[in-house]
Amino acid sequence: MNYEPLIERDYDAARRAVSDFSASHGAEEAWRAVARFAVLAYAPAQHAKHALLCCLSAWEIREQLGARFEDAIIECALYAAASRQPWSEPPILDPPPPDPAARLGTDRLESERWLATSYSDEAYFAAAVEDFADLGHKLIVANAAWKLANLLGEKGRYAALRVGVWEMAAYRGARHVEQGRSVTVAQLVDNMVANQGDVESAHAVFLYDVALQRGLEKRVGDWLASSERRAASGQSDPARRSLPAARPPVYSYAKDLGAYLKSHAVAQRLADPRIIAAAWENLQHGPSLEAFSFA
Repeated sequence: MNYEPLIERDYDAARRAVSDFSASHGAEEAWRAVARFAVLAYAPAQHAKHALLCCLSAWEIREQLGARFEDAIIECALYAAASRQPWSEPPILDPPPPDPAARLGTDRLESERWLATSYSDEAYFAAAVEDFADLGHKLIVANAAWKLANLLGEKGRYAALRVGVWEMAAYRGARHVEQGRSVTVAQLVDNMVANQGDVESAHAVFLYDVALQRGLEKRVGDWLASSERRAASGQSDPARRSLPAARPPVYSYAKDLGAYLKSHAVAQRLADPRIIAAAWENLQHGPSLEAFSFA
């Protein structure tokens, strides 16, 4: 697919480019092309990382989206284009030379060499939960990178996994020491509902969903239990309202960091439609996080 409209942020041309590519190659190949762009455009900044996460969520609910899958792909493309940091040179796709002495840590270049030489799933995800700085985004991004690496094919595998390495190296918090605490999915969803799906309570549900996928729920649950946000009294329960089943998640994803889109994928895995209702409440009535507007 021609990425020039995305690089130039020509949004009308970008819509046409994705639509034309989908018409000639199919929606799934159009998604792969957009996801590759999001991988290459990734930076450890909020909108850029969430544009990447939106691409994965759109893929995971493609059957739910049906005929609207292409529309969701277009919104993912626009979000990735708008959030992309200016490139001084084309991104490097090939891994660096092997280095058996390289370690995964806070040095980005050394971590890239580790990725090219000594990668293992166990070490990758252990590093992602060493600390929970930035509310545990390292684990969320690492999981998305791992999934995308398996979806985008061998040629894009290193570039996808590198996303997780960059996120891990970008910031560091104090190592989390487990205290034997725990939470349940029901408690986290109850809190999200009571807080009308705001970003922080939704994020806790999304983080625990990833922990369940990776078998890390004990460690993540311990951290969430220590940092759990309590609901304010007197807030309405959006689950009592009609669920937004007729409202597909196709909108400007920057407004809520794609939370309403992601809620469909998470609710599908956790079998709790209240997640969608709460995220819809936040999208409709919460503050917009959109730092830019599309043409």
